[in-house]
Parts: sequence; structure tokens; C-alpha cells
Amino acid sequence: MRRRAGALGLVLITGCGSHGAAGPSADASAGATPGASADARVQQRVAALVAAEERRASRDVDAGDLENRDVRVRRAAARALARIADEHAAELLSRSLGDDDAEVVTWSAYGLGETCAGRADERARELTLRAASLLFRRASDRSFDLKTPTPLFDPLSSIAFALGRCGGADAEHGLRAWLTLGAPLRDAAGWALGAIAARDDRLEDATLVALLDAAGRHDAPVASALQAFTRLGRLDDAVRARLLDVARAALGTPGLRRALSVRALAAAGDGAVPSLASVVAAKSSTPSERADAVRGLGRLGGAGQRALADALLVWLGDPEATSDARLLEASYGVLSTLLGTLEPPPDRAGPALSRLVKLDVHGAPVLERRIVALRCAAASLLAGRGSESAALAACDPTPNGRRGRLARLAVLDRGPLKGKRLRAWQSLAEADDAVVRERALELLATHDELDASAVIARALDSKLGGEVATAAHLLADHPERASGTGAPDSPAPAVTHALTAALERWDASPLVEVRTNLADAAGRLDLLTAKARLESACKSDNPTLRQHAEKALHQLGDHDRRCTTFDPPSSPPAELAAALRAPARLEVETDAGTFTLELDPALAPTAATRIAELANAKFFDGIVVHRVVPGFVVQLGDPDGDGYGGAPRPPLRCETSPAPFDAGSVGIALSGRDTGSSQFFVTLGREPHLDGEYALIGHAGPGWDRLSEGDVVKKARVQGAGK
Repeated sequence: MRRRAGALGLVLITGCGSHGAAGPSADASAGATPGASADARVQQRVAALVAAEERRASRDVDAGDLENRDVRVRRAAARALARIADEHAAELLSRSLGDDDAEVVTWSAYGLGETCAGRADERARELTLRAASLLFRRASDRSFDLKTPTPLFDPLSSIAFALGRCGGADAEHGLRAWLTLGAPLRDAAGWALGAIAARDDRLEDATLVALLDAAGRHDAPVASALQAFTRLGRLDDAVRARLLDVARAALGTPGLRRALSVRALAAAGDGAVPSLASVVAAKSSTPSERADAVRGLGRLGGAGQRALADALLVWLGDPEATSDARLLEASYGVLSTLLGTLEPPPDRAGPALSRLVKLDVHGAPVLERRIVALRCAAASLLAGRGSESAALAACDPTPNGRRGRLARLAVLDRGPLKGKRLRAWQSLAEADDAVVRERALELLATHDELDASAVIARALDSKLGGEVATAAHLLADHPERASGTGAPDSPAPAVTHALTAALERWDASPLVEVRTNLADAAGRLDLLTAKARLESACKSDNPTLRQHAEKALHQLGDHDRRCTTFDPPSSPPAELAAALRAPARLEVETDAGTFTLELDPALAPTAATRIAELANAKFFDGIVVHRVVPGFVVQLGDPDGDGYGGAPRPPLRCETSPAPFDAGSVGIALSGRDTGSSQFFVTLGREPHLDGEYALIGHAGPGWDRLSEGDVVKKARVQGAGK
């Protein structure tokens, strides 16, 4: 997921898609120490393959590794190739897909799914044929089995996952047929078809019918079959009516089926409003289900807004709803989501909002933050476009407090920025809080009446990566703003000078998102002086930087330029030398309580080790929880607190896998392939759209849904060596 959230942060998001191809390594790790024992040679080769994976040196893996008699070598080779996912890797993985080891087949299928771009139909046929051969062997030979050491390494599920990544008619047709097979295959097909729906925003009518049939089965309903409807936009009336019936029926079954039905209901249209409203009101609903239901109502226009207003009135009708105890529970996140989803004018919710505005600010800092957040959210709704509202001015008792300033920006965004409103925006654009400045900068995208050039130039000169990245992103999306008021003239000299200087200043930064945004801006503004730096980025070993450099060079006229080859680094990341060898418990003490998670190096040793090392080096001490989407995710690890920052270390390589992101999964935040740093997230529900996109580094203990934005980490330490 992007390190910095959008409005709700629920729509995918930039993950670890494959990019580029490594050229021959200058320091091949193949071979073993002469005279070593057979087992030692195997261990040396496995270590060399792990290093090749981390260095993205695909040429250091050869066909011999995939034909090795020792399964440990074959597994390490398949995993390395799957994560490198370049042309050489794809060629070899096509061969290893026929291996007789479940883990090798799993990694091979996953890697082929990562290399589908431009060859989806070819990959789908290849994967479907392998699945057919496995199914035939199982049906014709009861003694046949690919031993699966863990549920993760199930070959057929991995093939379904890869087909979902590839998409295309062949993949969709094959997966649709799987919905009629045994339970594990039906479940895998449901998730995979959801992935196709998310990517293409459509499925064939026959597939929609098959999914609804599977989800509505009386004997063994397929919960995953509802996932596709959480990702689709427009549906015809007949499908919406059937979806409404199926989802309503699923609400009576606690667990995954009900959770997915809540998310899918909004796609059924206004008829879903009563059901969603009942989920919000029901105390038997989990906080995640209630938050999802609130967001679903927010998608349903006027009918949904009326239901949200009613829900707020009922919620605040409980005298304990805003008690100190409740504000420190997960239900606070649902209430804040409700306020964030309501739209002005508040109409019948006005009296309830007025009560929230008058909440007494008291207690420990963690409680005060929540009370102030509720006061300012309510004041913003009551104010409408009235930026001089007395309630808005008083909602945050801290002079120049962040919550009050952000609430005022939300109100300013609702109307033209002129006169007093313009002066108010200008003061916020020059605030002493980088998050406030960045949010003010974002308003330039939709307010053409503002003279943007001076503000953008000042932001590009900032020492904070988030401010620079925000300004560059604005230029990339709205290059006309570089000329001031949006006139189609050439960019203002102040902007081009600041952009040129920023490209030089951030050229070696480990914050890849800042550099890619600057490259995007240079391309959109035809900044020819940036060409030399873009050429250098084109040869980087970071695939995300290469991808953006290539696009920018095309915009500068070099239409045939390709940034697909690079020289792998000579050494693997430093974390591998001291990698965790066993799960380790991380204890995170915050001002909202103490929470735990288990760092597991099984799938992502480098990333898990980095988080452990940073914790023991006191890196996380004092860092704020900068992103919380109730019911979805909690994210922290940015020392700048705006979602763009990270540790002063090289970017992490993506250690992705087909492992599912369930409630409590811990992953590494990204802004593109191989861009992870120190930010990690904890999922609060089953999030299939994250599968395969992020490195899974562990699992969290209970209580993470009680955290809120602004909560502060006092201390984070690893308990136990994990060696």
C-alpha cells in the first residue's frame, strides 16, 4: 500500500509488481567451497540463491538449480526467481512449474503470475494446463499427492492465485469452472476472481452468476465468492437484486462470510441501506464490520447519508457512547469513521453534532486527542463552507493544533478561496506543521483560482521528503499549476529552478517515492535539464525508480528508451548477515496501551530482521501512529509522521508471497516495488487485495484496533533473540 493514505486508503494501492531484468552479475554467487560435505554444499548454494534473490541477480540462478536433487536448492531457486520475476526468471519458472514438490510448484506459479504483463493468455494456458494435470493425477491415482508442508504451499491454490493476477478470458473461464469443484479449489477460485474484478472492474455475466450461486449455496457456501462484488463498480439490476438476497442471507453467519457480505452490500444499491444500517446499529457486529458498513452507506448517496445521520443519532443516544472508556476502545474508530463519512449539511444530525462539539477536553493526552478529533470533525460538518465558524475555531484548544487546522482546511476546500478564505488558506500553507502544509498544498489541485507557483516552489525547496513529494505529485498530475493560476503558459522559472534543485538534492535519497514523484514532475514539465539525472535513474537497481525514469524520458522525447536492465549490487542487504532465525516477539508500548506482534522471518527474513534491528536501536521510540483506517489497517514507522518518511537505510527488496493477509497480519508498507523501509502495517480484517503485494513479516496480537492516529510509541523492543 502506499505509505501515505488517500481518502480512505481502501483501493489498491501500489504493490510489488515486477519490473525490469537484471543483467549478468559482476559477482556470481554460484558454486561451493571445494571439499565441503554434500550438506554444506547445499547450504552454501541455498545461501547464494537467497543472496541472488535479494540482489535481484536472476542470472545467478540457472536451470541446474531447478534440477538439483536436493529439494532445498530447488525451493530456494524457485523462490528467488519468483521474486525477481524478470524474463530470465519467467523462462526458468515455466520449467519448474512441473516439479513434484509442492513448494517449488507454488513459487513457480506465483512467479509466473508476476510476469503476466503482455502475455496473460499465454500464462493462463500454461497455468491451467498444469492445474488440469494435477487434478487428473489426483483423480486417477489416489496415492498421488504433492506433499504440502504448510497450507501456504498448496500448488492448486497458488495456480488459482496466479490466474487471478494474470486475468484475461482464459483465466476467468478456468476459474469459473473451479467454483463447482471441491472446497479448497472453490475458495481459491473466489479469491482469484476477486483479483480479476479489482483489476478490470468487470467480470462476464456468466461469472457473476456462478459467483452468486457459489456464495448462496445452502450446503457449503463459498465466502470468497463475495470478494469480487466488493471490488466491482456498476452492476445491472438483476445482479444487484440477487446480490442483495445472497448478502442479506450471509449476514446471519458470523465470521468471514458475514464480513465479506457487509463489504459487498453497497454494490447492491439503495436496497442495501436497511441491512447496512442494521450492521452499524447491532452490538453483535464487530468493529470492523461496523466500520465497513459505515463506508458502504457512504457510497450510497442521499439514502446512505440519511441512514448515517440516523445512525449517529442512535449512537449518541447512548449516554456511554462518549465515555472515557468507550473512547479508548475500538468503537471509537467506528464513530470517527461515521463522522468522516457524513457530508455537510448535517440536517437532522445537527443536534448530535452540536453535542460532540461541546465535549469537555480532559484526561491523558491519548484521551484528549480523541475528544479533540471528534469535536473538530463535528465542527467541520456543522460549519459547511463557513470557515469563520466559532465552533470550528474553538474545536482544538491547542493554539495552532493540527486537528483544528486540518478541520479548517476541509471547510475551506468546500468553496472558492478568495478574500478571508484565501488569507486563511495562505496562513495554513505556511504553517509550522508539515502535515498541515502538505494538506494545504493538495488543495491546489482543485482550486484554479489560486496562484500556485510560489507555494509549489517553496514546497520543492523543503528539507522534508513528504512536502517535496506532495509538490512534485501535484505537478505531475496538474502541470498547468506550475504557471501560477493554471494558465497554459510555460512553467514559472521559480518552479523549474526549484524542481531542478530538488532533483539534485534528493538524487541519492533512500526515499524512493520522493525521487519517483520528482521524476514524474520533470517529465510532465518537459524539464530537459533533468535528462542526465533521469538517465542515471534509468540504470538504477531499483525497479520503481527505473519505471518512472523511463516514463519521464519518453515524455522528454526519447520514445524508444527502455530502462529494463541494470547491474545488480555486489552485496546482499546487511540484514541478511544477522537475519532472524526464529520468530521474535516485538512489544510496542504506546500511550494508548501496550501491543505485541510476532516477527516471523519464514517468508521475509530481511524485512523482519530490519524491523527487529530498528526496534532494538530505539528507532520507533517517539514515533506516532500516522495512519489508521478503522476496520482496515493501522500503520506506523515514519519518523516524519506524514507517511513519506523512513529509516536512513537502503530500500528493502520485496519479499512477497501468496500468503493471505488475514486479520492481524503484519506487512511492510510500500510506494512501489522494492521501496519498503521502516513503515509497517497491521491489518484489522481479511484483506485479500493485499495478498501477493506486500511482504508478510508476522502476526499481531489483540488490541491493535484500539489505536488511533496520533497515538505515540513510547518504546518498542524485541523480546527474545529470535536467532
